[in-house]
Amino acid sequence: MCERRLLTALLGRAVPPASIHAGVAPGFRAVPFDDRPWPVLVRAPGRAAEGLVILGLSPFERDLLDAWEGADYRPAPLPVMIGEELHEAEAYLPSHPLRATGPDLPDWHFAVWAEQHAERAIAAARHEGETLRAKLIALRPH
Repeated sequence: MCERRLLTALLGRAVPPASIHAGVAPGFRAVPFDDRPWPVLVRAPGRAAEGLVILGLSPFERDLLDAWEGADYRPAPLPVMIGEELHEAEAYLPSHPLRATGPDLPDWHFAVWAEQHAERAIAAARHEGETLRAKLIALRPH
């Protein structure tokens, strides 16, 4: 996750700034997920993917993120550097092989995505978040 406003729209609440940390995943890079505008992390020795590490999410919010990411992604543990400290974080990796692979695959750039897609993605996440929260609440035992 790189866009705080998208996370807020999806969760239906702002995550406190103290719970959001810049992180770097050594040995990975972000590339476009097939022909889509959003990224996926792939192994890339000698490279590092930047993103945000979100702490303090509830089990319900983790279920919400899993549902929102859908079948194309799977949560997996990943080594992440936060400052000078190595941590293990859960990230969403592709659940199936990409159509194109290899070092010639272009990098995904957050700034380009933000300029071209962020506002539309945030509006969609707001709607999808409301829908998914209602579905997950209905499924949870009371």
